[in-house]
Amino acid sequence: MNLKKIGVLLLSFVLVAAVASAGTKEFSLGKFYLTPQIGFGSWGGSIPFGASAEYAMTENIGVGGSVMAQFWSETGWSESLINLAAEVNYHFIKLNAEKIDLYAGVGLGYSVVSVTYDSGYSTGSSAASGIYIQTVLGARYYFSPKMAASLRLIGSLTGFSGFGAAAGVTFILN
Repeated sequence: MNLKKIGVLLLSFVLVAAVASAGTKEFSLGKFYLTPQIGFGSWGGSIPFGASAEYAMTENIGVGGSVMAQFWSETGWSESLINLAAEVNYHFIKLNAEKIDLYAGVGLGYSVVSVTYDSGYSTGSSAASGIYIQTVLGARYYFSPKMAASLRLIGSLTGFSGFGAAAGVTFILN
């Protein structure tokens, strides 16, 4: 996703939230949200996997982080990508949408990239690790007060995060 698409998505998200009326709050102060997840929209040859966690610091602001990893190899070639990110998310708690939690956020991450190859003519390794800034658009649909389906769209504003989205199941603790 390029920066222009991310900006349009974020603006659309904010406008919808701004015109919505007050409703039930699915995101609540003091709760902890843990989401095992798998990624998609990645550039690698395997499915990214990991988890995200978030703590509700206020009635609509959550802080947390995520870790995602993927590993793949072919004959003479192996790669790995591990992403670690800290995030701050704003939850649109005034939406009149029962069982749904929509949020947008930003994060600071670090990608650890490693590539090793043996072409028969040469052998080597390289790494393109680095810091990146990400945007997050997310939604949770609550099946019960303690469990929800989660979908997150992740865009990298700088550097490389390796995947574009993640889906999982959120467990609400507390």
